[in-house]
Amino acid sequence: MDQPLRLKNCHEALLNQFLHFDPMHLVVRSRGLSFVRETNFGVFTSKRGRSSRMIRDGESGLVLCPERLESVYLFSPGANRPPAFEFDFADYGFGISIQPRETPRNLEILARIASLFGDAVVPASDLIARGAGSWLDEWGHLEQSASEGSTDARVSGTAAEGKIAAQIVTPGFEAEIAMRPAFEDRDGQIRRIAAAGGCDAIVIDADVLVIGDSRVDQWDGRQLLKRRAEQLRSEVTTR
Repeated sequence: MDQPLRLKNCHEALLNQFLHFDPMHLVVRSRGLSFVRETNFGVFTSKRGRSSRMIRDGESGLVLCPERLESVYLFSPGANRPPAFEFDFADYGFGISIQPRETPRNLEILARIASLFGDAVVPASDLIARGAGSWLDEWGHLEQSASEGSTDARVSGTAAEGKIAAQIVTPGFEAEIAMRPAFEDRDGQIRRIAAAGGCDAIVIDADVLVIGDSRVDQWDGRQLLKRRAEQLRSEVTTR
C-alpha cells in the first residue's frame, strides 16, 4: 500500500475483522503517559456505564465510543513496515494505533480490508503532521487537540515492586496494561519501562505523571497541568 487510506465509516464491521489477525500491537497515546502491548482481538460488543454508547472487546479489553471516533486510517508508519490502523478521535487526535505484524496471514487480511473498506486516499504528510505514526513519547499533537481535563491517566505499582499497571480513560476510548517490568531507563524526565522481550512497554513523563513508591498517583488532565504550574510558582517564590 503506497498511500494511506481512510476507511469507510462502518467502524464496528471493521473492528470485528481484527479477530482474524495474529496478535497485534495495541498502542495507546495520552499526554504524559503512553503504552504498547501485544494482544489478540475478539468481537466488540455493547458496554454499559456511560451516557454515550460504548463498545468493548473482551480479548484486548479495549473500549471505544463510536460517536467519538471520527476516522480510521490504514497508514504505513515507515519503510518496510506493514500498515497500521490509526484511530482519529474527535477533540483528541490519534490516540490509538493497532499495528499488525508482518506475517503472510496478516498481509492477506490487510489487503482484504483495504479492498472492502477503503474509502479515499489521503496524503501521508497530513496524517503525520497530525500525529499518526507518532512514537510513545511524542505528545505534542495531543496537547493541542485533547480537551483539557477530559483524560484520566493512572499508574499503579513501580518497576522496583516487580509489577506495574497503567490505565488511560478518555471520552473516546479506554485501555489498560499490566506487566512485570524487566527493564527501565530514563532520559531526563522521560521513563521507559519494558517487559521481558521488549514488546510491552510504558512511557511516562515524570513532569506530568508522578508514580508513588507504594500508592496510586492519579490526576486528570486539568489537575496535571495545574500541579505542574504550582510547582513552577513555588520554585520562583523560593529563589
